[in-house]
Amino acid sequence: MTTGTAPAWQAISSDTLRKAIPWLTLIVGVVVLQASFGSSDGFPAALDTFISDPFDALGAWIRANRRSHGLFTGFFNPLTDVLNFSIDGIEAVLLWLPWYVVVGGAFLIPARVKMWKQGLVAAAVLIYTGLIGLWEPTMETLALMSVAVMIAVLIGVPLGIWAALRPTVEKFLRPILDAMQTVPAFVYFLPLIGFFGIGSVNAAVATVIYALAPVVRLTTLGIKQVPVQSVESARMFGSSTRQTLLKVQIPMALPTILTGLTQTIMMALGIVVLAALMGAGGLGENVFQSLSQRRTGRGIAAGLAIVAVAIVLDRVWRSLADIDPLSRTPRRWMWGGIGTLVAATVIGRTMGVIEFPDVWSLRLFDPIDNVVVWSRDNLTWITRPVNDFIVAGIVVPVRDFLTETLAWPVLPFVTGWACWKVKDWKLALFGAGSVVVIGLIGMWELSINTLVQVMTATIISVAIAIPIGIWAGRKPRIEAAMGPILDALQTIPSLVYIIPVVILFTVGVVPGIIASVLYAIVPGIRISALGIRQVPEESVEASRTFGATPRQTMLGVRIPLAGPTIMTAINQVIMMVLAMVIIAGFVGGGGLGFETIRALTRSLFGLGAEVGLALVLIAMVLDRYTQAWGERLQPPTGH
Repeated sequence: MTTGTAPAWQAISSDTLRKAIPWLTLIVGVVVLQASFGSSDGFPAALDTFISDPFDALGAWIRANRRSHGLFTGFFNPLTDVLNFSIDGIEAVLLWLPWYVVVGGAFLIPARVKMWKQGLVAAAVLIYTGLIGLWEPTMETLALMSVAVMIAVLIGVPLGIWAALRPTVEKFLRPILDAMQTVPAFVYFLPLIGFFGIGSVNAAVATVIYALAPVVRLTTLGIKQVPVQSVESARMFGSSTRQTLLKVQIPMALPTILTGLTQTIMMALGIVVLAALMGAGGLGENVFQSLSQRRTGRGIAAGLAIVAVAIVLDRVWRSLADIDPLSRTPRRWMWGGIGTLVAATVIGRTMGVIEFPDVWSLRLFDPIDNVVVWSRDNLTWITRPVNDFIVAGIVVPVRDFLTETLAWPVLPFVTGWACWKVKDWKLALFGAGSVVVIGLIGMWELSINTLVQVMTATIISVAIAIPIGIWAGRKPRIEAAMGPILDALQTIPSLVYIIPVVILFTVGVVPGIIASVLYAIVPGIRISALGIRQVPEESVEASRTFGATPRQTMLGVRIPLAGPTIMTAINQVIMMVLAMVIIAGFVGGGGLGFETIRALTRSLFGLGAEVGLALVLIAMVLDRYTQAWGERLQPPTGH
């Protein structure tokens, strides 16, 4: 008697064939394209579609019409004047006040709501900036960041509230916020210089754009997380929508909103150094001088001063946002403190005791310079082989293979195939199309050069960060011990710790790669550790019940269940490495980073547009690809 059931070998063969077809398609496609086009010298020059001409024309038009056209006289110039007045005004007040009054104010504002420790920390870090001889540039940076953070809050919090209350608004804002967080900040530096000119204003606007997304997102999240029962109770007692928002939703969402504010301030740190490229001055200029002079100690001192500015802003804003009347310091104490500061100001101005005393200046970081110089002279037996291996063993061979050996159509084909394999044809079309567009705008070889460096730094970062993150996720003491180191790597501006790397390895691609690794491993470690910690204990206990060893539990339960979070960690590592592209350009990395600097310093609008578009496309393809991988790793949901 026969049955309709196919033999087992046929089912296995059919399943194997179905899985093999995509890989066979890849192999056949690569072979056919390589045979058809052969080795080439990159993307055909005849296909280049230069988009620089219209942007160069735009730059020329802006320069010719900045003082006469209504767009500038009616909008950009008045806005520039207002922002200039705000930044210069705050800076002038801070420098006009005696230094000890500024320190006292930094303590008094948090003390207003009994945040005594925070006030002492804010005062102490300001004194530190004076002790290292950076009081005046610190005040310049403090003024710039104060205005930028204030604008970000005034725009971000209302937008976040609106998005939380109106799902259509959130849907509209989401891709914009995604783009703001995905696109490297320096991409929009050149357009801002065109519209706002050289100086602090364009740096402030760039900081707002770069740092706005966290406060919007976390404000939206905070409002959404307010319990429905609390909102309904307020409405039952006759509260209007406005009263419910002001008296219930915002107060309950305040901790989350303040977290967004902290993230905004931390992200603003990343712009402070690069703002010196836009003529902002301040501490960023000191960091650049340290890099050019290769003075590691001075660079670290200036970097810590930037961190000090962030600490002061964070403490002050948090205290100003405290709306609990029970936490207030008695008024007589506050008025006494204010009176003391006013009297100190009058006495200081009268006696001419205003500037931080030079006699107190300390050379705290000279020993660091000595250590770095000693390391350069005595560790060549380590640094030289590492440098040679990365350059001659990885970067140059891979770059030459992609640009000289591989036929150019293979790259868009493989990119499209990889995107299709991980998600769908839409992502495949976007990925392949992005690669072709990069070639059409004449950025093929530069983009491949940058991509090879980015992927090298990413692979090294992932190889370091993910295992350490998994280890830290299982060992709370290890995570706690690493906390200060990770905090330091995350808060000190990235350009600061590239200085010792340049001294040890000289200029070239290696310092940029190593600095990118140092910058990118922090989110990789922290997010991976979070993913391991969040694995449900029931799943772990179930595996142990069936006799799984700790190693089997880790490999078979913890890591697979933490897979989506670990993929998010890899995504963030890639984004952090991309953010370092321009830093690598400063130290001989070449590629798109160097071209970005050239476009900025020479006001080459066309080149800036081409480089910016190439960087945006690389960032978006890598971001969407890794996000799609994370979605694939999500466990199936039961119904």
